Amino acid sequence: MVQNPTQTQQLITTVRILRDKCAWTQALTHESLRTYLIEESYEVLDAISEQNPQLLKEELGDLYFQILLHALIAAEQGHFDLDDVSQALNEKLLRRNRHIFDEDGVVREEIITDVEEIIRVWDAAKQAERQGKPQPRKNAGLPAGLPALALAQKLLDRHTRAGSDKAGSHQVSEATRTKITDEQSLAAALLEVSARAEELGLDAESVLRATLSKQYGSEFTATISPKSPSKR
Repeated sequence: MVQNPTQTQQLITTVRILRDKCAWTQALTHESLRTYLIEESYEVLDAISEQNPQLLKEELGDLYFQILLHALIAAEQGHFDLDDVSQALNEKLLRRNRHIFDEDGVVREEIITDVEEIIRVWDAAKQAERQGKPQPRKNAGLPAGLPALALAQKLLDRHTRAGSDKAGSHQVSEATRTKITDEQSLAAALLEVSARAEELGLDAESVLRATLSKQYGSEFTATISPKSPSKR
């Protein structure tokens, strides 16, 4: 008995047909898709902010399309396919969530519920993955394409949890701690800094990114390919 294909299977078939017969889709590469991946990610964030389930469903679909295209291109190049992506993700989830799964991937009878202990177990699993790797990923495994402010906060968090001396060099002053006490005061302070940057004729994003590069030895690469075709 022939089973009807699932919606996911039909989608994958449609993407394959587009890749095979659409000249625009055929021209896409990992590099040229970078711009769209970033755009679609931000559109998902916008949909979440609007608390619009219908819009979120649509934007998640657009983001999923990017994932399918990257997996299809990689398969054409003989590197991996969508099943390999799923397998790698599943193995990582089992490996990093040892508070839920044992070494055989079986759900534990006693599950850790303390959040700090969960983070410790997660960090230990990530450290174990890095052992034996000759070249660690840039920026402590963080994407260089993140906005500088988000990258700074995540870098500080990573270094703080690792007990790095670099994190200790960015202590919050008492004056700042007194001035910024909640979300509203933080927003006001960030706007004030942005206004001051404008007065000085400086680009706050570039200044912060350059400082991160200098202090953390990060190597930043462009996130937009000059060969990206116009978005349809």
